[in-house]
Amino acid sequence: MKKIQLRTAWLLIIIYALFAAFALTACAADDAQGGADSFDGQSPNHGGQNGAAIDDGSAGNTPASGNDPQIADTPIAYTGFALKIDDFLVFMDMNIDAVIGALGEPHGFFVAPSCAFDGDDRIYLYYNVQIHTYPLGDENFIHTIMFIDDSILFSTTEGIKMSSSSLQDVVDVYGNDYAQDGDLYTYTTSQTTLQFRIENDIVIGITYGLIFET
Repeated sequence: MKKIQLRTAWLLIIIYALFAAFALTACAADDAQGGADSFDGQSPNHGGQNGAAIDDGSAGNTPASGNDPQIADTPIAYTGFALKIDDFLVFMDMNIDAVIGALGEPHGFFVAPSCAFDGDDRIYLYYNVQIHTYPLGDENFIHTIMFIDDSILFSTTEGIKMSSSSLQDVVDVYGNDYAQDGDLYTYTTSQTTLQFRIENDIVIGITYGLIFET
């Protein structure tokens, strides 16, 4: 029990440091691009239940495995990248209230004034996974999911694992249609991204992201 408590404490410290860095970076980038007017405080991706992307037949890339996740109790097909946590599929632009309703209160929570929207940016910690949200009115929607480490949850929904999967493993699952920038390999589909950081042919970072239209 003591080891678990110490691990949780260290995770919270790491989250706080990463959140501070994230907030500073976001503010700096926002200042460079002209502030909140870049987004007008809106997410154009909404239009479906809980902000799910609508499948209009122009989804673009899909995982090579053919695994197109469908959101339970949602009549709209979601074709973007998503992460399963405790058998619950968490996807981009989802209302965080749906996540809390399914998974319970987060293990950690941080909040700071948003640089791009009216309201607060928030980070919710479930195990060793950060869920970042942006405000829209009185609600908050997911724009980033990030693995902190491989201590508890360590695999994408399709089975790519932190600290063990190789670039070839990634390609076998998601295909060759990625954008490379140094050690970052990014796949894009349906207004979402799935990014892998690969060093010495081993996946050491996994991040899901929402693409905002400007």
